[in-house]
Amino acid sequence: MSGGFTRAFREELARVEDRQPCCRVATMAGLVHTAGTFLIHGGAAEDERYEIRISTTVQAAAKMAYSHFKALGAEGDLLTRREPRLRQRLVYEVCLRGSPAALQALNEMGVLSDNFELEPGIARRLVKKGCCRGAFLRGCLLGAGSANAPQREAHLEIVTPHPVFGRDLAGLLREMAFHPGLRSRRDSTVVYLKGRDEVAGLLGLAGAHAAAIQVEEQAVLKEVRSRANRLANCDAANLRRTGAAASRQLEAISTLERSGRLATLPYALREMAELRLRYPYLNLGELAEAGGEGLTRTAVNHRLRRLVEAAERSGAEGAHGRIDHCSRAESKPK
Repeated sequence: MSGGFTRAFREELARVEDRQPCCRVATMAGLVHTAGTFLIHGGAAEDERYEIRISTTVQAAAKMAYSHFKALGAEGDLLTRREPRLRQRLVYEVCLRGSPAALQALNEMGVLSDNFELEPGIARRLVKKGCCRGAFLRGCLLGAGSANAPQREAHLEIVTPHPVFGRDLAGLLREMAFHPGLRSRRDSTVVYLKGRDEVAGLLGLAGAHAAAIQVEEQAVLKEVRSRANRLANCDAANLRRTGAAASRQLEAISTLERSGRLATLPYALREMAELRLRYPYLNLGELAEAGGEGLTRTAVNHRLRRLVEAAERSGAEGAHGRIDHCSRAESKPK
């Protein structure tokens, strides 16, 4: 996957503002489901017993999560750290104590049940409306989405450690007229889309319009290049055919000249032979233009074909005559 393009569309998604409260909850639900970790500690105090961590490489996404929980009364910290792997990229982490406000927020997001049990699937109440579906997918892409660079084959995927969530996400995409694939990769479940229409469609639906346009532009450029290559190959093939035909015609004219048959042919054929000798590289249409008014491409083709046929007859007759001569010589007595 392309880290540069993935980072670009995630940063674009993080700048999208959800105007409706239901959409804000749906976005956070997608982000927490894909980038969040729920921890249970053995502390005596209630707010020390649970902890929520949300990790992301996009600073704007971390600030959005921090602000959302803080607005609900959930206290926490916004930290930064370096990953020991993957070129030590910078990771932004929102650490929230398990206060009643934080747990209530997770319950509203469908992450926790009323009994404080983790809900691995997607809560249907969060994705009833079309706007909330797009917001939820935006959160999933922010948390665990990645895609190939637009110049490469279009491929987008969302990775989750929960098979139930992966199946629910694939089902949600199918309900929205996408054609997702689902596979296991080590300890994770991968939901993926292939094809430029599918990838650009999901990015646009989630709010990454600039990234979607990049994917579509590459599809257009690829088609233009393919068409240009087809035309170039066609032109090259036409040139080869024209060159081969002209070579046969010139050889035929040379044969007719050597045998003296050219002078006995009709005037139109002699004129065509002279025209071909004068312009050995022109195609039929160009020869017709060079021949002057009244000469058509069909007439040029017909006359050149008659010249080649005349040369073939001349060669066949000459070969036949030599065979007869040899036969007569061999029949003489010693």
